[in-house]
Amino acid sequence: MRLTFPIMAVIGLAGGVAAFAITAQAQGQRDPTQLLERADLNGDGRITRAEYTEARARLFDRLDRNKDGVINQDDAPRRGLFRRSGGERLQELAAYMDTNGDGRVTREEFVNGPAPMFDRADANGDGVIDSREMAAFRETVAARRAQ
Repeated sequence: MRLTFPIMAVIGLAGGVAAFAITAQAQGQRDPTQLLERADLNGDGRITRAEYTEARARLFDRLDRNKDGVINQDDAPRRGLFRRSGGERLQELAAYMDTNGDGRVTREEFVNGPAPMFDRADANGDGVIDSREMAAFRETVAARRAQ
């Protein structure tokens, strides 16, 4: 299934980060840098891969509304993330993150999938997004939005 949102797909989509990007889209095109910044769980101005993974786990817990350990149509709220007809956003999420093709996104698939948004922001590949890398990522996002 083709994903339909431009900058979020380019910067953020793949594996576990898809929900961050889709959530950002659903919440009024929130800047993906804000999503990364919220992953700074200890508030030290640096985002480690472990913090990012933990932030995805917390997001999964919020999205799994019925607490059955998977995200599927049963978790679709009446508004927000899955509001478009037919749960289209949920289908986009599942199509991208459902690595075993069973129509459900498990916690494992969501939390431990690839993290291209993190990887793109972590320009030097050391597993930590520092303030300089975040500033550069923010500029990249702003430039793409301006196009």
